[in-house]
Amino acid sequence: MIDVHTHILPGLDDGPADMDGALAICEEAVRDGVETMVATPHMFDGVYNVSRDAVLAGVAELQERLDEKGIRLKVLPGGETHITIDLPDLLERGEAMTLGDYGKYVLLELPHDLVPPGTDEFLNALRRRGYRAVIAHAARNHEFQYHPERVREIVQAGHYVQVTTTTLTGKLGSGPYRCAVTLIENGHCHLVASDCHPGIRPPGLSEARKKVEEIAGMEVADRIFVWNPRAILDGRNILPMTGTSWNTKLRKSQGF
Repeated sequence: MIDVHTHILPGLDDGPADMDGALAICEEAVRDGVETMVATPHMFDGVYNVSRDAVLAGVAELQERLDEKGIRLKVLPGGETHITIDLPDLLERGEAMTLGDYGKYVLLELPHDLVPPGTDEFLNALRRRGYRAVIAHAARNHEFQYHPERVREIVQAGHYVQVTTTTLTGKLGSGPYRCAVTLIENGHCHLVASDCHPGIRPPGLSEARKKVEEIAGMEVADRIFVWNPRAILDGRNILPMTGTSWNTKLRKSQGF
């Protein structure tokens, strides 16, 4: 499996404080079946001053230590960016990171309570520059929970949606869980990632993958956990998530 949203670089944001902590997270991910992780520290959020050079240096150092310890994990650079008016220019100059540093997919964090006014225009501006947004942990956004049609509009505009593992496992409550299930049911979930932080969210994906298999079947789970993230890291387009099925027995048992 491939994890496209992680906070594993030591000392850059609210990820691990040191290299030992970073290696421990990576080892746990490998035991859970992850073969590639994209390091996505917070960028342009007004809290952490993370530069492109710092991300690239952090990835290189972490990969070197993983190789030395014989931990079979590939780490790639990226960033979790916040909406800022000059983000398209920052991307053009290479100051803001794309997933895998391939210059196409932007992991974009929205506020948890709403979708800011002007977001559609902002996403259109990104698209005109040749970028596609991946909306981070969408099921945690309150507006998406109450108005899932907003997600449909974003997907129809050519962008993509990532759901966090802990929303699917129910650890964040019924609202995010129901939203995550709805996104999968509607074909509006393209990726599931850990958004792992030490002591907050673990790096594993396997528990969430089992839930996706229950909801929509193994083929959809393969696309979400393997083929879609691989397409992103190859710089290819993600195909529409059509043909998702719904497990009627599970739906009734969960009260939907």
